[in-house]
Amino acid sequence: MFKKLAFIVLIPVVLLIAAAGVAVFSIDSIAKRGIESGGTYALGVPTTLDSASVGILGGTFSMSGLKVANPPGYGSSPFMSLGSGGVAVSLSSLREPVVQLPRLGLDNLSVSLEKKGGTANYNVILDNLKKLSSGGSSKKSGENEKKFVIKELSLKNIKIGVDLLGAPGGVGNLAKVTIPIDEINLQNVGQTGTGVAGTGVTMEQLSSIIVQAVLKAAADKGGGILPAEILGELQGGLASLGNLDQLGMKVLADPKVLENLGAGKATEAIEQGKKAVDDAAKKVTDLIPGMKPKEKK
Repeated sequence: MFKKLAFIVLIPVVLLIAAAGVAVFSIDSIAKRGIESGGTYALGVPTTLDSASVGILGGTFSMSGLKVANPPGYGSSPFMSLGSGGVAVSLSSLREPVVQLPRLGLDNLSVSLEKKGGTANYNVILDNLKKLSSGGSSKKSGENEKKFVIKELSLKNIKIGVDLLGAPGGVGNLAKVTIPIDEINLQNVGQTGTGVAGTGVTMEQLSSIIVQAVLKAAADKGGGILPAEILGELQGGLASLGNLDQLGMKVLADPKVLENLGAGKATEAIEQGKKAVDDAAKKVTDLIPGMKPKEKK
């Protein structure tokens, strides 16, 4: 009888543990799908995530391996990639429609800006983001989405690569510069009113804010490094989406590094790239019979 009673008691315990395991697995998958879906809709290009982990008991969240694909027609490398990200949040807040996050940290961000044939990948991304500027957020109208109010959003160790030439065959590598940004800091993302009141931002809107912040950092710190055409396009595209300054945006970068990059390096790189293209074309011409210029006697 004792064994039967023990068995009866153990059944719900085992079922509870199994259900908890399924719930933990499911919540990670749900979080992963939410980030991928939000990024893909906002940016208009496939967004993938290697892993997402929600610590239900500890109230933590972490993710790694985020990749935002380049628009069609551009390089095979991602438009943006993220090394890791994490946040600590109270368990009670996770149950609320608007989740209060004291701090969200994203580390090791890489962004690749490319101009090709008179168009640019960053212009495609900025155009895709315009659908959110009118207040739209979800791809399904009326959908009950989880929203977030983030007291501090910190993006660290950012590398913004810019292809200044876009020549085929890898020659463009000679005309690429990388703008290093130590940190981008935003305050009270999704916050309205005073205290803890806030309507929050959806995952789509958060994806948009992050990309806008990185592109704005490139424009703010790229003076003297980037060609005026690229700077103008970035500034114009961002101006049509809203004002990140309302979020107290601060950009930290080493002024000496930026100064060295701006000391004619971009122009020099472009000239080197063009010379490499001309030299390669001349070598091909020399190999074709009848195309090699006759030497003067």
